Amino acid sequence: MSEKEIINRLESILFVSGEAVGIAELAEALEIEKEELEKAAENEIQKRKEQNAGILLARVDDKLQLCTNAAYSPYIEKVLQPVKKSRLSQSMLETLAIIAYRQPITRYEIEQIRGVKSNYSVAGLIEKGLIVRAGRKKTLGNPVLYATSEEFLRHFQIRSLDELPPVSEAES
Repeated sequence: MSEKEIINRLESILFVSGEAVGIAELAEALEIEKEELEKAAENEIQKRKEQNAGILLARVDDKLQLCTNAAYSPYIEKVLQPVKKSRLSQSMLETLAIIAYRQPITRYEIEQIRGVKSNYSVAGLIEKGLIVRAGRKKTLGNPVLYATSEEFLRHFQIRSLDELPPVSEAES
């Protein structure tokens, strides 16, 4: 199968899905090797970026999805008038950074680092889908552990947590 045919089939699946789909699952559906799909996808990602295309192919961890080019968001907003996303407060950003770098982590551990209560921030981040409950810590009281979500990766346009800047860079 040609690379163009792989991309055409991939686009069809991702368009209908509307969500990120696992690369392994896609390769199996397309009846090709995972490496062949990854190569075709990477080429397409670069091609669309270079062309400043309206619809981009994005890789989020081990998944692929279609998304709009952020450069065209003013035009999308004019037509669709989506509900404006509220900005993250300073306390939410601090909490999110702690979770991103220390996950999985309990609310108590977050509060120990920040020095203030974090109930509101944690609840707000869960509501926005940026963090998820990732189980319970095997300790007294079995507190909930929090971790970042796939939405976190999409929101900050990164493929994986490995792309976060080192803590020394983040501090400056």
